[in-house]
Amino acid sequence: MNQRAWVEVDLAQLKENLRNLAELTRPAQVCAVVKSEAYGHGMVPVAMALQGEDIWGVAVVTPAEGIKLREAGFQKPILVVGASFPEELEEAIRRRVTLAVYDVDQAREVSTAAEKCGQKAVVHLKVDSGLSRLAVTTDEVLEYFREIRSLPGLEIEGVYSHLADAEGLDQTYTLRQYRNFKTCLETLKEEGFDPKLRHIGASAAAMLLEHSRLDLVRVGISLYGYWPSPETKILHYGAANDLSKRLQDGFLDRETAFIKPLFKPVLTYKCAVIQTKWLPLGVKVGYGCTYETQRKTRIAVLPVGYAEGYDRHLSNCGEVLVRGRRARVLGRICMNLTVVDITDIPDVERGDEVVLWGGDLPVEEVAGKIGTINYEVVTRIPVTIPRYYLG
Repeated sequence: MNQRAWVEVDLAQLKENLRNLAELTRPAQVCAVVKSEAYGHGMVPVAMALQGEDIWGVAVVTPAEGIKLREAGFQKPILVVGASFPEELEEAIRRRVTLAVYDVDQAREVSTAAEKCGQKAVVHLKVDSGLSRLAVTTDEVLEYFREIRSLPGLEIEGVYSHLADAEGLDQTYTLRQYRNFKTCLETLKEEGFDPKLRHIGASAAAMLLEHSRLDLVRVGISLYGYWPSPETKILHYGAANDLSKRLQDGFLDRETAFIKPLFKPVLTYKCAVIQTKWLPLGVKVGYGCTYETQRKTRIAVLPVGYAEGYDRHLSNCGEVLVRGRRARVLGRICMNLTVVDITDIPDVERGDEVVLWGGDLPVEEVAGKIGTINYEVVTRIPVTIPRYYLG
């Protein structure tokens, strides 16, 4: 491939992930989260690939993202879960983009824009059940609802919240938030409002907590094949597969003692070798002279660095796959270049394909070395890096 660096996205695996998650979370409908370029996978191609699948619609983070999807031909509902500003609203409403409303002033702005458009703005009331982020608190929700209910041009379709710690082993706080949200819904029902769509569960809660599924589940990171956290994986496989029972009923003695993965990663980030050369013993490599060759060393130079999303914290500790074998990063990662050790990998040539992460080099391993989470690793791949869609 005549590219410096590129991303491959397996759409067939993406659809299989979706179907598995939809089966697990029924009867709730799936809202596929495609915000922030679909977590680095490419928003428009991912959304269009999922349009023919059994989903309610998609979630984005800005009205501009929703408008972009409409321009691409996406027809199902689009929910903006982030902030919206006055200058964005009229076009979003005309394009049938559903908006979150989270305070009185912003709701009034949506109402004014809807009146100017001459059509209803479909909105979801965003409730803070304990995350302390962009939303109206549960204590204020009744007063807030009464105020926005009287605003012209609004159709309040849904009410939703977001969980702070659904990925953890201790679900105490999650259950407290869920109770807060249920109380909020009951309060609104007493006021005469029963929303069409109620949702609180994202990937972790959707997999672990049956009661959190309600009418919609917002499936994000797991759609792309990643666990929200190691703890989520432990809880899911322990509970959903009833391992304690299986370990006692001869399960391990069966020839088919296999648990089908719920999902698999769909993204691989690659680049090409742009130069190889030999360095003698005792040569410094890279800025700051943080590495010195311990032997005669053959290196490969790669055309990626922190500007391409290959994090500087991988300096002297990261690994890539060259011809299926691991090659260690030598020295500091530069803005646009990285050096790796290929001394023990024969026949490497200029133009050879290199896997930066994906496949046998899990994103979670890369995230662990950086000191972050898998979400950040994939979403930081710049939009300027070409994406190729397989399957």
